[in-house]
Amino acid sequence: MATTLITEIQQAQTRLPFLSRADRGALIVRILHELKAHRREALGNVPAERCVWIDTLIASVSSTISEIVSMQDAEFNRVLNEFEKLMATLDDISHTKKRPKTIH
Repeated sequence: MATTLITEIQQAQTRLPFLSRADRGALIVRILHELKAHRREALGNVPAERCVWIDTLIASVSSTISEIVSMQDAEFNRVLNEFEKLMATLDDISHTKKRPKTIH
C-alpha cells in the first residue's frame, strides 16, 4: 500500500501547480491514513512510550491539514518530499521485519 502512496505523491509533485485544494487535502488525508495504519499494524505491539514520535506526527498532521493544504507550491512540495521519504523508510522497515532471516 505504501508503494502506491509513494507513486501518488510523486505524481502529485509533477502536477503540483494544477492540484486543487481538494486534491491536496485528499493526498494529505491519504498520507495520514497510511501513517495511522502503520502505527496500528506495524507498531501495535510496541509500548506506547516508544511510539511517541509517530503519535506526535499523526497528531500534528491531523491538526494542521488546512495549513498544509494552503502552503505555497514550493513549501507543499518540500512537505511531500519528506512524506515520500518517510513512507519509503516505513515501507522498507516493514518489509525487512517480514523477510525470513538468512542462515549461513
